[in-house]
Amino acid sequence: MGSKLTSSGNLKWTIDRFEEHSAVLENSKTLEMVSVPVSSLPANSVPGDVLIFKNGTWHFDHAETEARKAQISELFQRIKQKNL
Repeated sequence: MGSKLTSSGNLKWTIDRFEEHSAVLENSKTLEMVSVPVSSLPANSVPGDVLIFKNGTWHFDHAETEARKAQISELFQRIKQKNL
């Protein structure tokens, strides 16, 4: 797992889910999945948060997280309108 993260540079990872003491992250470019200790993530991390692994530490990408949430909300509203 460490070599995948190290070789990935500053690619973005999304928290997919939590499983016991691990978080499953999805790489936004390659779609590969990795499992990392929850304790290595920033405090208050939740599924859907976008993170960057830089210099051996996870960091929030707040702007990307908010942009993705807005895209999902917009898509949900369009689907909802179609079904009315």
